[in-house]
Amino acid sequence: MAADRLVDVTGKVCPLPLISLAKEVRTMQKGQMLSIVGDDPIFEESVTDFCRERGYELFDTHREGKKMTIVFQV
Repeated sequence: MAADRLVDVTGKVCPLPLISLAKEVRTMQKGQMLSIVGDDPIFEESVTDFCRERGYELFDTHREGKKMTIVFQV
């Protein structure tokens, strides 16, 4: 699934990944896809909660080692 935007927050710990994510989402239009990559231990849970609270649709999650990639639609 091709994303319109990519945010890489690898190496950042909570709450910095969510702050970066929120800033990027504010610049996007409804219907665009965003891919975010991170390695914080609570990254997946935090991003999933962020999407659920805002009504964003999750499309894909993929783990490679410690890195997790999450793709969702704004």
